[in-house]
Amino acid sequence: MRTTSLTFLFSAFLCAAGCSDGGDGAGETGGAGATSGSGGAGATSGSGGATTGTSATTGSGSGGAAASTSSATSGSGGGATTSTSSATSGSGGSSPAPARVPAASASTLREAGEKANPPLLIGAAISGGGLNDNNYKRVAAAEHNYVTAENEMKWDALEPNPGQFSWGAADNIVNWARSNNMKVKGHTLVWHSQLPGWMNSMTGATQVEQAMRRHIENVMGHFKDRLNHWDVVNEAVLTDSDTGVGNPRMRPTVFFNALGERYLDLAFQIAREQDPTAKLYYNDYSIDARNEKADFVYEMVKGMVERGVPIDGVGLQMHIGPPNNEAGGADVAYNLRRFADLGLEVLISEMDINRCGDVVTADEQLTYYHDIVEACFVMPECVGITFWGINDGRSWLNSWSTARCNGRSSESLLFNDQYQKKETYNRVMDALLGR
Repeated sequence: MRTTSLTFLFSAFLCAAGCSDGGDGAGETGGAGATSGSGGAGATSGSGGATTGTSATTGSGSGGAAASTSSATSGSGGGATTSTSSATSGSGGSSPAPARVPAASASTLREAGEKANPPLLIGAAISGGGLNDNNYKRVAAAEHNYVTAENEMKWDALEPNPGQFSWGAADNIVNWARSNNMKVKGHTLVWHSQLPGWMNSMTGATQVEQAMRRHIENVMGHFKDRLNHWDVVNEAVLTDSDTGVGNPRMRPTVFFNALGERYLDLAFQIAREQDPTAKLYYNDYSIDARNEKADFVYEMVKGMVERGVPIDGVGLQMHIGPPNNEAGGADVAYNLRRFADLGLEVLISEMDINRCGDVVTADEQLTYYHDIVEACFVMPECVGITFWGINDGRSWLNSWSTARCNGRSSESLLFNDQYQKKETYNRVMDALLGR
């Protein structure tokens, strides 16, 4: 699917702020039998005519509601429509939050995010190997204030043997990030891929629950004074294709097979017991487009919220391009909005746009980068954008066979192999500055 440029009219945005009540690295495919990496599958855009932007928000937390105004255009085989609406709701009264206001100017993405009101975290997936490269470290620290370990905090890296933990590689990333005044999001506590063999072959509800509890408690306990954001459960839902289309269902993992769907609630409950103040997120791919998986995950998360499960937000991975389909800005805005309307924070958690196979053209890539970042930026409930890597040469997509790169660069990120800014960088900066 091809979509036209998503345009949020700046005058309407200013009115929303002032006159309304509103407001994985190369190892990502590492697990045996994994159907995708952490975000190894991407998004598919909804087919048919136009989609519309919406803007009704519920405030997260108990302090009251937030509302924002946004408009979106989308074209797919027909004319685009734009709609704007606003509403306030929430528990405990009404306390509207203003729409995010961009910085007047900025020289880095980090500065643009920090000077926005409210601020927006600008993140990157960081690899231990990358930290051996001075240019990598320089660009990463200058342009970002939010870090996700690319592979070093996954189960096989942290607990290779039952009850025996290895902290060195993860500690190195966390300590480097903190030395550069960057926040860190733990990634990921419960996931079907990159599990050690002993865990992947475990059976029986009691054993699986004990192992999951031990892992969450030990990992969160180790990082408790340094991390306050966690991807608790990753990619719990499966469809017949990586595009989010066809027979959405719970993924038959070691956790689901032993405990059923309740493992989701249990993982979040254990995490909350371990750290009452942490932000706890569900993370998945192909929930950024209008498709069956996005609908299934929305209903799943809605049920968790209604049951009182301690979930604080949802991450939309945002891997665009082969082997995945494409999600335009209007589709992303729609899904961000409906998750936010559950009273949750939303994030773009693993963004890259793959050019391999010439499926996504250069112009489309630029449009997607601008419009998707803009869809997040205008929503105060969208608290962060993480790009899955620093530069093209280190992208995990280059070595993942199903990405169709066949030895060529995926050209998927904001900096080239020499760490020079690309036009994709400029389009992201434009979106962050309201242009």
